[in-house]
Amino acid sequence: MPYGVLKIMFNVIMLGTLLACSESNQPVADVSSTRLVRTLTVGGASDGAYQEFPGKVEAFQVAALSFRVSGELSALPAREGDAVAADQLVASLNDEDQQIRLRARQGEYDQAFADFQRGESLIERGGISRSDYQRLEATASTAQSNLEAAQRDLDATQLRAPFAGLIAVRHVENFEDISAMEPIYTLQDISTLSVKVDVPESLMITAQRNQDFQVSASFDAIPDRQFSLALTEVATRASTGTNTFEVTFDFANSGELNILPGMSVTVRLQSESMTMASGILFVPAQSVLADATGPYAFVAIPNVDGTATVKKRYVKIGDLTGGGLEVIQGLLPGDQLVTAGMSKLQDGLVVRLGQDAAL
Repeated sequence: MPYGVLKIMFNVIMLGTLLACSESNQPVADVSSTRLVRTLTVGGASDGAYQEFPGKVEAFQVAALSFRVSGELSALPAREGDAVAADQLVASLNDEDQQIRLRARQGEYDQAFADFQRGESLIERGGISRSDYQRLEATASTAQSNLEAAQRDLDATQLRAPFAGLIAVRHVENFEDISAMEPIYTLQDISTLSVKVDVPESLMITAQRNQDFQVSASFDAIPDRQFSLALTEVATRASTGTNTFEVTFDFANSGELNILPGMSVTVRLQSESMTMASGILFVPAQSVLADATGPYAFVAIPNVDGTATVKKRYVKIGDLTGGGLEVIQGLLPGDQLVTAGMSKLQDGLVVRLGQDAAL
């Protein structure tokens, strides 16, 4: 066979082999080769409908305990952190001066009362004038008032707790000379705790007293616990400078946890009926992007083969709240919202869905 014919046959065989190899290496459409995206299922209108505010825990009652009289401290038995009962003795003054004054006032009263009694017997017989009798009566009355004041001063040398609570602060040391009304202790009643928050006027203007707000408190150290709060006070005058209104809530202190005044707390306000009526959805803020046309999000439309097709939807958004970003238009409950990698997506791209979570 001539060489030229052999060369042509060899080239044909090699070309067929290359074509066969090319066809065998051609990539086959495989679902696993498509991009994996993470999504979440957009929830109902009431999901995430809440606002959160920072607050501070305060004691239900607070009292600065002080003596009504001056003197030298002689006993200071209560210490910071001690639990005291109502009417329990927590401090005493040296009462020697008050004892001396009381005895003097007692003597003056005894003498004045005896003179008044004699005046009563004399005036009946005409032994003294009416004016002398009235003078004796006034003297006896003054002496009685002075005696009662001396007794009160003696009683005031003992300091008692006006209610049951905890000694939060002890301001002085024993045997110090103290002045009248100088703080000795700060007493707190923490059987019930109060939480105060500053609410902006934008919420106050739409809130109604009988609205079905669900209010709860949480602490950073125990994020898995929620404490139900009860509304007790609402300030109707805005604070100077911040233009916010102070709202006070109470919750019972079970003693299970060591929750103390001064601790920071997060207060969550939620109204299901108001949000359901509004039809607003809440989504993670990072899932919404924006271009020259406006804000938009990507949703994944499931296909029959287990993949999904990305669709770009322009949305109308509202406020950013504790529950997420408000979406007023553009999304529907049940949509598979893409929450990560949106910058690499485009309308019509086929993707695989990662494990989703309900919002």
